Amino acid sequence: MHRALTALGAAPTLDRTSRPHGLRPDDAPLLLGVLLAKAELDAAVRADPGMDPPEGLTALIRGYNTFTNSEEMRLRLLALRLVRTASEISTYEDTDDPCALTAEDATMTAANMINACRLARHGVTPADQQALATALSSAGQFIRSATKALGRVGDQSAREPSNRTGKRPASPPPRRQH
Repeated sequence: MHRALTALGAAPTLDRTSRPHGLRPDDAPLLLGVLLAKAELDAAVRADPGMDPPEGLTALIRGYNTFTNSEEMRLRLLALRLVRTASEISTYEDTDDPCALTAEDATMTAANMINACRLARHGVTPADQQALATALSSAGQFIRSATKALGRVGDQSAREPSNRTGKRPASPPPRRQH
């Protein structure tokens, strides 16, 4: 995987003092994350949904769908993508901003509902049934949080129609948990 990332010009530089024997199998998630970022950044440049017509986007989706041929895998990928999106919102956006909080909670609601859908359709074991109940419960918690945050967005907008500074926090805020 590191050789593939090197060929794409996206390989992380290895610290030879902490990795005298090179990469280890537990480095795979890091390398996959780099590969995902590289693929998504390249896709964002080549498949802009704002282009008219969005031919690049259509080809991108067609190519993606040829590789993800099972419904269960597509649902897993969608949920994972949404969890990554929620994580990025909480990392890069001002978490005091009720719009960011609403977006994060809504994204996690969607991720949990997609997992619930997948488990309802494809889950067969008792563990799958427990995971389904957990996904539904979590989705309910996130939707309640999103509803409250959305109310704060409306309240804030009514008081201060233009309170955006455009600044991001200096360091990533702690992740909210449900």
